[in-house]
Amino acid sequence: MNNVTEAQTQHELIRAFVKVAPLLSSLNHDDITIGIYDTEKLIINIPGKTFSLNVSPGDPLMEGDIVTNAIRNNTPLTAVVPKELFGFPLAARAIPLHDEQGRVIGGVGMGTSLEKANKLFEMAESFSAIVEQTTASIGDISQSVSNLTDRVTDVTHQMQDVSSSAQQIGKISAVVKEISDQSNMLGLNAAIEAARAGEVGRGFSVVADEIRKLATSSKENVDQINGITKNIQELLLRLNHAFSDIYTLTDTQSKAIREFSATIQEISTKAEDLAQVAEATLYSSESKQ
Repeated sequence: MNNVTEAQTQHELIRAFVKVAPLLSSLNHDDITIGIYDTEKLIINIPGKTFSLNVSPGDPLMEGDIVTNAIRNNTPLTAVVPKELFGFPLAARAIPLHDEQGRVIGGVGMGTSLEKANKLFEMAESFSAIVEQTTASIGDISQSVSNLTDRVTDVTHQMQDVSSSAQQIGKISAVVKEISDQSNMLGLNAAIEAARAGEVGRGFSVVADEIRKLATSSKENVDQINGITKNIQELLLRLNHAFSDIYTLTDTQSKAIREFSATIQEISTKAEDLAQVAEATLYSSESKQ
């Protein structure tokens, strides 16, 4: 009986909102909750699709609540309820209701869940952090490739110096071989002349034999040196080809890293744009206060 009496004493505007509130929730694509109040208490609350404010009809106006403030200050209000209160942020709006004489008779509050926008914002921030870390890693890799390229260039120059030295050794060996051949011929002629001289040239013959032995030994050493020098030059040639391939590879990698860095930078820009859109969705309500 009391409920009937109370309903009859409610202003027709409040009764109209009580009837329309469930329909408003169904028509709205957002996840919203709606509360209808008189100047003292909650009359009806329509919970959201995925959340509830844990309030019941008859609950008195709460100090500091946005609807309470809208009714008492006779002004529309907008605020963002932090996620610490319900586990996700909530965009809250409230307006006072007036009778025909302009007196405040109650208020309507609507809360819109910003959980999806909050998740989008968190994902965008996380993505931006990942992109930032990836960019830093790419920078390290790029620096390493650059250092490797410099080292390869240095080693290539050193190999060229060694190759030049090997060529100089080859030239010296040729001179030594020529001297060896001449010494051998000189020793042979000296041996012939010593033989003609008979007993008198016997001592000179010993010297001539030693000269020929020295010439033969020098020639053998020259041949060994030439063989070693040739092996060094062949090895240097193979190394030069290998380092040339490495240089080409590092150059290709550097170009690929630059292209990848440009792509990452573009992704980073898009991630920042996404974060800004999500942030604007989350906090646009605050700017309307």
